[in-house]
Amino acid sequence: MLTAKPLPPPVLSPLTQLLGWLAWFVLLLCIARVVWVGGLLAIRLYREEAVEGLVGALAAAVLLGSASSLALAVLPT
Repeated sequence: MLTAKPLPPPVLSPLTQLLGWLAWFVLLLCIARVVWVGGLLAIRLYREEAVEGLVGALAAAVLLGSASSLALAVLPT
């Protein structure tokens, strides 16, 4: 049976830092999307129109949380 060797620290450290930056960027986009959808929600409730998009932004935040957990499980420290 093949066993995976852990990545050396000079490789793992920049990869972990890049994944951290990517996670923060995606989280920032999720927050901006929630704020945008909140504004649309206020406008559409005033006009009595349908409301979409908030669930998608929240699902993206949940996906980010699970993706970071999966990355921590896959990348040995």
